[in-house]
Amino acid sequence: MSQSSLHDSIHTVTDPSSPEMLKQNVQIALDHVVRIQSLARNCLHGIQNAYQAGNSPAHTTGKYASSYFIIVTLRFQFPAELAALMQANRTLAEFLRQTGVGAYPMTPALESQSASSIPPTEQQLIDTTAREVQVLYERLKRIQESNTVAVNLLGAADTVSRVR
Repeated sequence: MSQSSLHDSIHTVTDPSSPEMLKQNVQIALDHVVRIQSLARNCLHGIQNAYQAGNSPAHTTGKYASSYFIIVTLRFQFPAELAALMQANRTLAEFLRQTGVGAYPMTPALESQSASSIPPTEQQLIDTTAREVQVLYERLKRIQESNTVAVNLLGAADTVSRVR
């Protein structure tokens, strides 16, 4: 093996912008997401079952005696599952920031979709984003128009009260 080809193969593996590194980082991110989903399901299950008949909150989501203590405990001493979920979210967010993978659009993998489903094209993503921006713009415009009407009504009421 020549010196230049050895250098190229080492450089390709460690190059953070290489397609192989991107694939590896995306796979790591997806593994993080699977773990977060599992932790979220566990937390949700614990919350949903906390007060069912026959269940004690102490056995499902932590050691609580009353609603007050649940609120205090949730605010100041998170149950282990919730703390693990929050830490996993922070870890994933930091990983996405460091690797740059978080800048790429990722479509959620629906359980009903097959693994062979085709991801949207760049044009489809642009069209979807444009529609979403248009909807948000129209909503903001309606809010601003409603605010203008409210200001005018308040101004008219103020003018009427000054005239009397």
